[in-house]
Amino acid sequence: MKAEKVLAVENQTRLRTMRGVQRPLIEPLGQVVNALEAKGVIYTKEWVVELLLDLADYRTERNLVDAVAIEPAAGRGAFLGPMIRRLIHSSRRLGRPISDCSASLIAFELEGASADHARSLVADILQQYSVNSLLANQLAAAWVRTGDYLFEAINLEADFVIGNPPYVRLEDIPEETARLYRESYLTMRGRADLYVGFFEAALRQLKAGGVCAFICADRWMRNQYGGELREFITGNYGVEVVLEMHSADAFQEEVDAYPAITVIRRQEQGTTVVATSGPEAERIPRETLSALLKPNAEPESIRRNGIRTACVNTLVQRQRSLAVSFA
Repeated sequence: MKAEKVLAVENQTRLRTMRGVQRPLIEPLGQVVNALEAKGVIYTKEWVVELLLDLADYRTERNLVDAVAIEPAAGRGAFLGPMIRRLIHSSRRLGRPISDCSASLIAFELEGASADHARSLVADILQQYSVNSLLANQLAAAWVRTGDYLFEAINLEADFVIGNPPYVRLEDIPEETARLYRESYLTMRGRADLYVGFFEAALRQLKAGGVCAFICADRWMRNQYGGELREFITGNYGVEVVLEMHSADAFQEEVDAYPAITVIRRQEQGTTVVATSGPEAERIPRETLSALLKPNAEPESIRRNGIRTACVNTLVQRQRSLAVSFA
């Protein structure tokens, strides 16, 4: 972990140096993202969002008020909305006012109009729970930030980083902006996708025991450009769940991606659940589906209701868990 801490310090120093020049360089990226979204916005289905939150243990039964949860790419709020509802229920269960939650949730959105939409969504949800409009708008302003997560989150520590990072190839990003990303995130090698940087940024900012839970294209688990990220994870973090969702109906629109849910925690590696999901998964009660994806006492393989799972707990198996698929 010593070498990892040195890299983290170097990474933060590099990013702080760049902050004064990054704004004119990342503004064109917003135009790129808008152009890609015009071809079809990728909305994560609600059942997938709720499942991912369960697997991350972002649950109302926990004290979410004193935790810090980050959504690195808020978009139109597919994750942000359910996270807010869980936070509200957690605060009420604890007898805490919602005003205590001003630092409990942070969402980043690069594009200004999308960030404004996310703030409106936040305020609307809060008012549905009888929060007065003034406080609702104050919390919306505190929770949703307009900016580039890869540059703006460097000083934040988190208990949860949860979401669906953007799928943008580096060759589609303005050259100077891509250069900044590569210099800042050492796992972004070769023909990497932008989400590789999101993984590294999220993992670096986790507190001890904190968790990163993403649904994302899984090519980094197998392709050459994901090698640095795989090595970084297996050397420093514990992979809890890898759920391949190639055949599942995870998004509102049909997309050219091979998604997987990954749940990675800042702790020593224990048992990993490796699973594949068929289209039937959407019809499984969420509590049942979550239970199927929890580590068992003994390694075993289960096929049930369109879900096939295996628990692995040897070193070799764990190292392969980021590149496994069932035949």
